[in-house]
Amino acid sequence: MSIHVSLDAVALIAAIVGLGTAAQFLAAVYRVPSVLFLILTGVAIGPEGLGLITPAVVGDALSTIVGVSVAIIIFEGTFRLEHGAIRTASKAVSRMITIGAVIAFVGTALTVRLLLGASWDIAFLIGALLVATGPTVIAPILAVVPVREEVATTLEVEGIVNDVTAAVLAVVLFKAMTAMHLAPKGYVWLFVQRLAMGVIVGFVVAGVVWYLLTQVEQPSATAPKTARLLALAGAVIAFAAADSVFSEAGIVAAATAGFTLGSLELPYRAEILQFMGDVTVLVLSFVFITLAALLEFAELLALGAAGLTVVAALMVVIRPLAVFGSTIGVGFTTSERLFVSFVGPRGIIPASVATLFAVRLQTEAPPSDPSGAHLLLGTVFLVILVTVVVEAGFARRIAGTLGVAESER
Repeated sequence: MSIHVSLDAVALIAAIVGLGTAAQFLAAVYRVPSVLFLILTGVAIGPEGLGLITPAVVGDALSTIVGVSVAIIIFEGTFRLEHGAIRTASKAVSRMITIGAVIAFVGTALTVRLLLGASWDIAFLIGALLVATGPTVIAPILAVVPVREEVATTLEVEGIVNDVTAAVLAVVLFKAMTAMHLAPKGYVWLFVQRLAMGVIVGFVVAGVVWYLLTQVEQPSATAPKTARLLALAGAVIAFAAADSVFSEAGIVAAATAGFTLGSLELPYRAEILQFMGDVTVLVLSFVFITLAALLEFAELLALGAAGLTVVAALMVVIRPLAVFGSTIGVGFTTSERLFVSFVGPRGIIPASVATLFAVRLQTEAPPSDPSGAHLLLGTVFLVILVTVVVEAGFARRIAGTLGVAESER
């Protein structure tokens, strides 16, 4: 029986990898962000489609798989960042990850509270999760929509930083729900603990990888392969080491390690970038298809018109307010600000963390809250589904209409 199960699991993994590759191929052919095809593929093979993937098949390993995958994706994104472009776009970036994030957090929480009648705890939890746009959804869009480098960098850095801070903030808020006696300074301390641990571990891992690549002599025949494997190992080890101490600190560690190594002079940099990019495509396909396959339409339909109104408010009111409020006087044209307002899809971090919290809300006491769990999961997945399908699907056309698309980047 165990052999049969193993074979089923191997066949399922093979199918997901094959479908993910096909989705990437179609995205390249039709010049559409790959995440759109990945989500549609996941829904097609999930319980709402062919039923090839169910929560029972995936099991408890999903959160671990997603965590490691996100670490690889974020490491690759931060390693690839052009640091000169960051300095050029620093004012826009700093405002988007501070002013813009606060507007998104508070605005989303208030909207969910007013339109869906959620408790303040659940409303702020949803608000924290939906701050994150994330490299998993931004990168595929920018891959097929060439815009000015400063605009692209602002979107990329916003996605990476907000992925990290949103995950940490959500964990802090969830822990606060289980400890009602927590003083206000306790929130800050929980947040700082995770950020500090992630930064320290990320720096240490980056330092070790740098030392091994630059100070230890290696055979020339195997050096490029060793460099690629060291980079991949650094991403996974940074995540695992920090996450074993504080939940979600691993994401901070992976981002820190990637950014630090990306800013240093390393041998075989081009080979590392190519390899990490290929690995990222693979894990991105696997995670998006798997998470999309776990969508339950009943959770989404239960929100009704109010749920769609929440999504519309996030897309056409809160996101533009955050972008326009953050990009005053930073050298962006009105068309570029409109494009950035349009490109705000949510992705892996909100989906994976919301799934984890929903399970805990349904099974743990305190803070057992089954109705809150359904509201949390339904709202987050509805926002992800609509924003990805609409914004990823029409990003290229919108960029052309606004006149912000360039012939090449």
